[in-house]
Amino acid sequence: MSDKKNPKDHGIEHYQHLDLDTDVSEQLKDVYSNWADSYDDDNDNKLKTVSQPNTVQLLMRHCTAKEIEILDVGCGTGIVGQYLKANGFTHFDGTDPSQEMMEHARSRGYTNLLKLVPGNPLPVEDNAYDATLCVGVFTHGHLGVEGFLELIRVTKPDGLVCFTVNEGVWESGEFETAIDRHSKAGDWEVLEMTKQDYMVNEGIQAWYVAARVKQ
Repeated sequence: MSDKKNPKDHGIEHYQHLDLDTDVSEQLKDVYSNWADSYDDDNDNKLKTVSQPNTVQLLMRHCTAKEIEILDVGCGTGIVGQYLKANGFTHFDGTDPSQEMMEHARSRGYTNLLKLVPGNPLPVEDNAYDATLCVGVFTHGHLGVEGFLELIRVTKPDGLVCFTVNEGVWESGEFETAIDRHSKAGDWEVLEMTKQDYMVNEGIQAWYVAARVKQ
């Protein structure tokens, strides 16, 4: 008997059936609205997603200052914020398209929670943050490599960008090519790029990338 979990047992089923031939923004809005109340339990106990603590550890390997200003892009219910707070970070904002998801993030230490409109720029000024995190967003039916430009835009020169890319879209989405393109253009310097566990119970890994902005 296989130990692999049935996706119908938890919320991941919501986005496994996206119609990727159409604009998925409205579909995702419904997915996360419906998933918000059970997301944390699915993340922690059913999927055993480890991308949030892994990305905070990635940040900490390249930054020791805890008073830096951080933006969590695609913050969802605020699990990244939970780990930032637990590790002593004191100022972090979040942004997400789902108001329902962000309602769960309010108790997790965020200074500001900002509504993100899919297809629009991030709702912050240029060079606003010392570090920008983007966890679980570069994945099936979500955001492609075009998102790198916004992460770079909102991060201060010499600041850090830390993000994950689901292994299932790494090649098809040409993420490695885009990362290298931004390196050659002088937009950032890649400090670390490793493949690690992502959703343990699904047997899925992701690429974890840390880059220093060189605008």
